[in-house]
Amino acid sequence: MTDECYDAKQWMKRVHIIARRVESNERMLEVLQDRVNQAVARYENSGAAVDREQANKRKEEEMLEYVEQQEKVERSRNLLAKETHKVRRIISKIDDPILEEIATNRYINRLSWNDVIRISNYSRAQVFRYHLHILEKVAGILRDEGIR
Repeated sequence: MTDECYDAKQWMKRVHIIARRVESNERMLEVLQDRVNQAVARYENSGAAVDREQANKRKEEEMLEYVEQQEKVERSRNLLAKETHKVRRIISKIDDPILEEIATNRYINRLSWNDVIRISNYSRAQVFRYHLHILEKVAGILRDEGIR
């Protein structure tokens, strides 16, 4: 594999990397939601004024952290949509339906190689030969468009 093909592969893998970041941010959001719920319950169950004040402060801190995480999730989702669109646009320029399908399944749908092979009904070796052609074509498209 040439350096140009390797760079093309890394460029298309960005969608996968960003999608994993979105999933991680969403999991953290769920954790923070639980912490907010616990803080609210502590506030509602606190009796003395000092306890209530501390519980209220903790509740506000947890809620602020939750809102910040929501914003982070939204930013990462927006970035994922933007990068997915870029990669999808480049894949559509490959101009070979077989290669486009394999590239879409791998880089947009984020399927494992085993799933790509199963869906395509080609042998493992043939899918990887196609993949090399995909990388060569994408490298050329990126070069022609001045992206890489």
